[in-house]
Parts: sequence; C-alpha cells; structure tokens
Amino acid sequence: MLEFQMRWTETLLVALARNLMGLAWYSPLLFGPAWARHLGCSQQEMRRRLLRIFPLEFACSCVIAFVLAQVLNFAGAIDWVMGVVVGFLMWAGFIAAATPNQVLYARRPAVVYAIDSGFALVSLLAMGVLIATWQWDSALRTAWGGVVRSALARMPQ
Repeated sequence: MLEFQMRWTETLLVALARNLMGLAWYSPLLFGPAWARHLGCSQQEMRRRLLRIFPLEFACSCVIAFVLAQVLNFAGAIDWVMGVVVGFLMWAGFIAAATPNQVLYARRPAVVYAIDSGFALVSLLAMGVLIATWQWDSALRTAWGGVVRSALARMPQ
C-alpha cells in the first residue's frame, strides 16, 4: 500500500520559494517584458492581475510541492541529484511533452511557451532539490533540542 508523507511546513516553504522564483522570472529584469509583449498586455496590467491571482498561484504551488514530495518519496530520493532527476522527469513528461499544444493549436507565441516551460523546468528542479535534501522535521528537532540542552547546561546544579 502506498503511504503519503507530508511535511506541511516544508511544503508551504517550497511553494513560497516557487512563487518567489516566479516573481523574479517574470520580472522586468528577466522575462516579464518579452512575455507580456508577446501576450499583448502591458507590465501595468500584469501587476494588477498579480494581486488577484497570487493566492490561486500559491495554492497551485502548494499542490505542485505536495505531488512532487510524494513522487520524490516514492522514488526514495534523499539527495540533490535525485531531486534534480525527478524534477527534470516531471518537467519532461508533464510540461515539455504535454504543453506544446498551446503553440500548435491555441496559436500562442512559441516565445511564451519557451518562457513558461523554462520557468516550469527551473522551478521543478529547485523544488526537487529542496524537497529531497531538506529535513525540516529533524532540523527543527535538532535546533530546538540544542536550545533546550544549552539552557539546561547553564542552569545551576
């Protein structure tokens, strides 16, 4: 029987990291202007939309983090290499291979597909590394245990 494992703190932080990567990726410093131009909207319009859609985007990032964590768990991924491999395979199988129809049938510009697919690749790789290598539960227990041990050591006997 499959056992789902979930660390809520880790999932929320990885989802937040994905959203912060998205803010950088689609910012005026990187691909935001080209992306908006090819979609026919202004940077101001994109900023207005961001405020409304950010909660939904964060919820979607949480789902992605949860599912990726399950796949990494099933794969037995415990290091950054496996995080990268699983993240890449998820991108190749579910993003790169499944979304070209946006260009072929919906006639969206190929540049938009490349920018979106590039973000999906970078974010899945980063999320895979974070999830596979971070041990939140043990790290928190170790840190808290160190604080408690330190405080106990300072107490007069």
